[in-house]
Amino acid sequence: MGGDEEKHEAFEEIAIQLSIFICNFAAMIAKRLIGIIAVGAVVLLTGCSGDKAKMLQQLEQLEQQNRSGEAMLNDSLAELLVNYFDRHGDSNERMRSRYILGRTYYCLDELPRALEMYNEAADCADTTSADCNYKVLSRIHAQSAVIFNLQVQPRSQLDELRMAEYYAWKGKDTLQAIECYAQQSDAYELLGIHDSIVLIKETAAQLFYGINRSERAAQTLGSAILALVKKRDLAKAKNYINVYESSSNFFSPNGDIVIGREIYYYIKGEYYLAYGNRDSAEYYFRKELKESKDVNDHIAGSKGLQELYEEKRIPDSIAKYAKLSYELNDSAYLLSEMQNIQKFQASYNYNHQKQLAEEKTNDARNAYIAIGIIMVLFLFIAVIAWLWFRHHRMEQQLKETQYQQTQNLLEQAQSDLMELQEKNENASDLISRKSREISELQSQIVQYQHRQSVKDHANLEDLLDNAPITRDLAELLKANPVQSATQGQLRELRKLINELIPNFYEALNHPQALRPVEYEVCLLTRCHFKPAAISKLLDRDDAYISNLRKGILLKVYGIKGSPKELDEQIMQIV
Repeated sequence: MGGDEEKHEAFEEIAIQLSIFICNFAAMIAKRLIGIIAVGAVVLLTGCSGDKAKMLQQLEQLEQQNRSGEAMLNDSLAELLVNYFDRHGDSNERMRSRYILGRTYYCLDELPRALEMYNEAADCADTTSADCNYKVLSRIHAQSAVIFNLQVQPRSQLDELRMAEYYAWKGKDTLQAIECYAQQSDAYELLGIHDSIVLIKETAAQLFYGINRSERAAQTLGSAILALVKKRDLAKAKNYINVYESSSNFFSPNGDIVIGREIYYYIKGEYYLAYGNRDSAEYYFRKELKESKDVNDHIAGSKGLQELYEEKRIPDSIAKYAKLSYELNDSAYLLSEMQNIQKFQASYNYNHQKQLAEEKTNDARNAYIAIGIIMVLFLFIAVIAWLWFRHHRMEQQLKETQYQQTQNLLEQAQSDLMELQEKNENASDLISRKSREISELQSQIVQYQHRQSVKDHANLEDLLDNAPITRDLAELLKANPVQSATQGQLRELRKLINELIPNFYEALNHPQALRPVEYEVCLLTRCHFKPAAISKLLDRDDAYISNLRKGILLKVYGIKGSPKELDEQIMQIV
């Protein structure tokens, strides 16, 4: 036994020395990490330094650049502004900074990231506040509609334009509201609903006339001409042609349209073809082919000539322009593919060059840190696991030993008491003392058995409340100042819910997936955290979380209700 004890003591000494080494090594790595973080902090503090006025000036400069139509390519600055206003800004400033970052992503041809940032910007809006910036919110939805148009998603485009129009009216931005209403016809054009196109164009034109924007009214009516021709409403089409050519300010004195709008010649040719004036139709179709440089305009002109010669029944000319249309369509397809490849390549080049620059600066340092962290974590986890297992085993053995000793003492005390009572000795004090001793021992045994029962048969809600990660998050709320949850802690919370409520994710993410922040709100709600606590843990303001909860209720359950109704629905998931 003596030899075993010596080996055991030697092992413990090795474990202690190893723990000391790991702690020292971890401290060294931590210092290196703090140094790296400090570099980023210096960059941030140089721009911020608590001076909100300077950051607002930076934001306004980017907004002015956006209004002027300049390409916005500095995503690093835009991201810095988002990070700053997330901590130091109000709901309007957070919305504005995210909108600018979305516009930057759009200019960099990163459309999915731009759309996601527009969604986040819209979520930041506090529409219950009297000072909500509805004008910016309207433009956010209008820009989302642009992306959906490029992706040929007319239904989503229409939804965004309706929201844009609604918020423009709320913000008393009349011109923007009418423009958003007029643009809804583009979605109906993709859907091929000509009646809606004409109705919207005519209504929008009347609204433009109402605010003394006669040029925009004429331009809007001009874009309804082709739909009227397809409806065979030629009298109204002719009227709109006259208005368009006389009042849109798109035509030179000799009747030629401005460069870039030559597609009008095809539209006018279609009108004359439908009217039966084949000579005029041919003139404008050929003018389309001659004056436009755009391959899509050439396709339209060739298509018009093909239709003309089909009416004239001239087979050679039909074949000629059918072949030309085919070749032009093929060229347009190749051009479209080339443009898509160029966009993809530009996006790839931008990200790749940025990544290479960062890698050249940080490769050696990051590799050293990564290896060091992995080694420290591996050794630390191994030692902690061994120590914990050893401690747990010894603690369990000790508890079992104490339980047996308590049982033995109880039995002995009961025997002594019975013996005293049987002999009927005058020992009331001794009997009372033994009775109290028995009560205390019974209490200890009951407590031990209760602990074992809780451990083996605890219900779901107790497991959620008493989980280590739940307690850790609760401790963050008690800190001064209050700390937000880390991504690691949120991952741990997701893991807990996956283990205890396996169907929780599917229940909330079918048929439509939630965004990460929405799912985190649901996780925290299921673990009994109140809305105010959720706002602090996710570092968001109360209004944002309230709007988000109402949105989740509508998205998942199709219910327009209060945030409290979402809580009731989530608590039913077991």
